[in-house]
Amino acid sequence: MLSLRDRFKHELFVNQNSELTQLMLNRILNMKSEFVCITTFHDGEFVYANDPVFQRLGYGDDELFELDVFDLGIWTNVDQREKITSALLDGGIIQDLEIDVKDKNNNVVTCVLNLELIHILDMPCILIAGRDITIVKAMERNKYEEMKEELLQTIRLVNGFVVQMKMREDGELYYVLAEGRMAEEIGYTTANSYGKTVREIFPHLYEKEGKYYDQILQGETISFETEMYGRSLFKTLSPYYNQGNVTGIIATAVDISERKNMEKMLRLSEMNAALGELAVGVAHEIRNPLTGIRGFVHLIGETLRRNGIVKEQEYVSLILTELSRINELVSEMLWLRKPKESSMERIDMTKLIHDILPLIQVDTNMKNIHLDTYGIAHSKSVIANMSLLKQVILNLCKNSIEAMETGGTLVLGLREGHQSVTIFVQDSGPGISAEVMDKLFTPFFTTKQTGNGLGLFISKQIIVEMGGELAICSTSTGTVASVTFPGEI
Repeated sequence: MLSLRDRFKHELFVNQNSELTQLMLNRILNMKSEFVCITTFHDGEFVYANDPVFQRLGYGDDELFELDVFDLGIWTNVDQREKITSALLDGGIIQDLEIDVKDKNNNVVTCVLNLELIHILDMPCILIAGRDITIVKAMERNKYEEMKEELLQTIRLVNGFVVQMKMREDGELYYVLAEGRMAEEIGYTTANSYGKTVREIFPHLYEKEGKYYDQILQGETISFETEMYGRSLFKTLSPYYNQGNVTGIIATAVDISERKNMEKMLRLSEMNAALGELAVGVAHEIRNPLTGIRGFVHLIGETLRRNGIVKEQEYVSLILTELSRINELVSEMLWLRKPKESSMERIDMTKLIHDILPLIQVDTNMKNIHLDTYGIAHSKSVIANMSLLKQVILNLCKNSIEAMETGGTLVLGLREGHQSVTIFVQDSGPGISAEVMDKLFTPFFTTKQTGNGLGLFISKQIIVEMGGELAICSTSTGTVASVTFPGEI
């Protein structure tokens, strides 16, 4: 007895059955497909296949017809095919079904199929027409991978971080994504944080921000400024949705430290400008009557001397001393606003240090401080004003000496950079607290009983106007004040 396939071929090609030919042409033309095949409805045996089917799957004529749809791996199990056959019985046709098929070498071929229930010689069959989309899918996968990689690279360049957290069944939030420059710097990227909870990695962060999590999981978005690892961050916590439900939190943070520093500098600049205007006005108002007072005190002193009144002359000397201090303060206040024109010259830094050493040795000897030098064997030069630079270095040395009340070591040295020269003053004092460091260059701020708070402020102004930089760093074992200029060796 002939098989259905043999009967089909005989009717189609030998007897040229017009009804069967019309059926095939109508169905194939309507489906507009690359390859076409027919299988039995119940067993999935091949009845017909056109040349593209053989070519794409790599089988010869006889090989393919010895197989069924299960051998090609179209269906992973019988139940899966039964769902398709049931749908065909109900609707007669299934369109745009995407499935994977194995070729002769076990390579996966991805196809989009249109299936229709037909009858051939009174036997139910499935007409399958489809096209190969393996290359298209591969391109889509590659495009997806490229887009994912581009997105990750973009996120990694963010000057902050992007974090995704998901909710576990027990209510804990765990990390599934953590990228960005800050994530790399603190050592918690996706690679080493995935699956770990917020409590495990950052317990202090949970204590600080955990109060927001319930609100965000209810659909709210919260933004705030915060401090983290010594930086100012603008942080936004948003709900993460999956199929319309909130399943986690997206946290983004941008480093705004530079902006905050600029705002601080702008406020300081505005304050300095206002203080400068105020200082000049006050200084001029003080200096005029001060000159008259000094003159009258001198006259009183002369009168007391002529009349032999000795004790009261001592009071006059004290008054003149205090008036001199007031005059010095007024002079410094006027410096804040006077024209900053100064002659610039090439200065031999080694010679500068040798000139300064005798001036500070007297104070170091009196306070039992050991004076040492560093890096001054070779000549290094910078462009600056000699007298003003000396004034700044002497002021820094004086501050360091005063910080070492019970003796210690003072180092005055030179350090060579790639294109810079730094002169530094280092002491072995108790250091400067963080609170004081923040206010160090603020005018009229001082920790000294007899200071006026203008020394460091004016010193920095002098160095900046000469094109240099004045910096101070401190620990519990001492303080280093450094002045750096672009220099020539």
